[in-house]
Amino acid sequence: MKIDIPQDMQEIFEEFLVEAGEIIDSLDQDLINLENSPDDEELINRIFRGMHTLKGGAGFLNLTTIVELAHRMEDIFNKVRSGELKIDSEKLDILFEGLDKLKEALDMVRDSGEIPDPEDIDDILKKLDSILKGDSGSPQEESGSESSESSSTEGGENGVKGLKFKEDVPEALKKLIERYPDKDLAGLLEEIILMPPEERPMEIIPVIEKLIDEGKEIKDLLKEEKQEEKKEPPPPPLQKKEPEKRPEPVKPPVPAKPPKEKKKTSDVIRIDVERIENLMNLVGEIVLDRNRIMRLISQLERELRSETIEALNETVISMDRTVSDLQAAVMKLRMQPIKKIFSKFPRIVRDLSKKLGKKVNLIIEGEDTELDKSIIDKLEDPLIHLVRNSLDHGIEMPEERVMMGKPETGTIKLFAYHEGDHIIIGISDDGRGIDVEKVKEKAIEKGLITPDQAKQMTEKDAYSIILMPGFSTNDQVTELSGRGVGMDVVASVIYSLRGTIEIESEEGKGTTILLKLPLTVAIIRTLIIGVNNQIFSIPLHAIIEIVKYDKEKVKNVGRFKSLVLRDEVLPLFSLNELLGIEESGDKNFIVVVKVGEKYIAVSVDKLYGEEEIVIKSMGALLEDIPGIAGATIAGDGRVILILDINSLLNDIKKDLIGVI
Repeated sequence: MKIDIPQDMQEIFEEFLVEAGEIIDSLDQDLINLENSPDDEELINRIFRGMHTLKGGAGFLNLTTIVELAHRMEDIFNKVRSGELKIDSEKLDILFEGLDKLKEALDMVRDSGEIPDPEDIDDILKKLDSILKGDSGSPQEESGSESSESSSTEGGENGVKGLKFKEDVPEALKKLIERYPDKDLAGLLEEIILMPPEERPMEIIPVIEKLIDEGKEIKDLLKEEKQEEKKEPPPPPLQKKEPEKRPEPVKPPVPAKPPKEKKKTSDVIRIDVERIENLMNLVGEIVLDRNRIMRLISQLERELRSETIEALNETVISMDRTVSDLQAAVMKLRMQPIKKIFSKFPRIVRDLSKKLGKKVNLIIEGEDTELDKSIIDKLEDPLIHLVRNSLDHGIEMPEERVMMGKPETGTIKLFAYHEGDHIIIGISDDGRGIDVEKVKEKAIEKGLITPDQAKQMTEKDAYSIILMPGFSTNDQVTELSGRGVGMDVVASVIYSLRGTIEIESEEGKGTTILLKLPLTVAIIRTLIIGVNNQIFSIPLHAIIEIVKYDKEKVKNVGRFKSLVLRDEVLPLFSLNELLGIEESGDKNFIVVVKVGEKYIAVSVDKLYGEEEIVIKSMGALLEDIPGIAGATIAGDGRVILILDINSLLNDIKKDLIGVI
């Protein structure tokens, strides 16, 4: 059903979508918590308020089906908080289904400017009604928008007979009070918002708001109260005290509210992500210009020496500090807590464990750890894959766990913390762990490795097989796993973010997978290197150490050249060989990089030093070139390609397993 939001309402509409998304994310988590704490009054009230706010906002924009869903769920939680209804696991399943329908409806509004048709929500409305009917026994009187309207109208007609309004009360307001006799003034405002636009008595909204501001109530609009007051002259002190006391408690809140609103508007502002991206791009250009100026100043200092150049140098050093501060400030704007993703997992684990018949306790730690928004946006799918794998492959069935002497309920732990300029995200479980021999057997069966490689490989090598495309130890393809497309997707996303994956496992005790990611991917420090008169850069975080090229330490081991570095033997490749360009023959340095669990040596002709660079996209046509992560502009104005060593070694990684 197409919706039509007038141009002058667009800003309100956009704000509603953002706020509604936040409310629904929060409700997802709150419903999970409710299952564990069904009597938590604060939690129940928070869920009720969330539904109420969602209903109000949707009603104002005439998003009728969203209003219906939110209204029905609000009714349920109204009964829960009044003690008329108890929520159990079965009812929660229906509430989650209702919440999913709300999410789907909001996605439709956001993506296509439509809302579900009334018949599309009939099924879920019936299920929600069944919750109300099943426990209240009188849903027709207390719940449901249509039923409440009809019953209140009847009640209003009955009540009018005993009520007399003051002369200055507008007719529309009288009708509204008659129609909703159980509502106060604020409640009447909400009912107006929920009415179809053509039926809303807009002219009385300012009247009601003024009455609320003055601290008046509906009984102040009725003659009966005045008459009663006049009939009470005999006890004069009571008559005088009552009107004096009423305004006193009403007045203080009026001046107290404005400062609270001012604080909210000044402390938090919403900014379009695109504006932050534009700001980040501009800061990136300033960083490039700074690099260029600093290089020119250093050249000038070598060629000429004068007081003017010294003064210029001092000014540039000061500018360098300011640019660094500016860069840090803008980078912080892009940082978001990983809670944004972690908050989705309680629901995922609940649903999947129920489907699999397993009992799982999810522990989340470090959800306030922040990292770049662009990384967060790409992490959701890999983390879902890992958690699903833990549930499907790791955690055993309850009876199996009991037989093994473990608690019936398994534990999955999701955690995050900072380590230097990186963030570590981990998923651990206390399940059955990885059976290394079974992994080797399956890898040989699928032709991923040879039997000789299997004999020579370490446990760490065996774990790395799990990340290969097409690998799965599951014989049967299930809805959750077994297709061998999960872990290699995880690996490719993490590597594309210049991250690493570490797997630790103990058979029978559990598995831990650690993802190490940079805090940001926009501006990074790199090592500038050269081969065959061409210049490239390698991200600094991938480099373990740099040594001088010594022919005495280069040996031939099997099919590969190797570098003997202290007591270790590392596979050695020339960068020319990896890039497929002509050999230059004058290698001077060896850069040792970490790829997965292995250290690999790469020989290069020249080193030009370390430089902070801004990663520029290669454009749609060139973005998928293997081994190239992007491009940047160096301080001397040259365009430099940024190497992705992991991707560059992708084709030969399989051959390296068990070799060295």
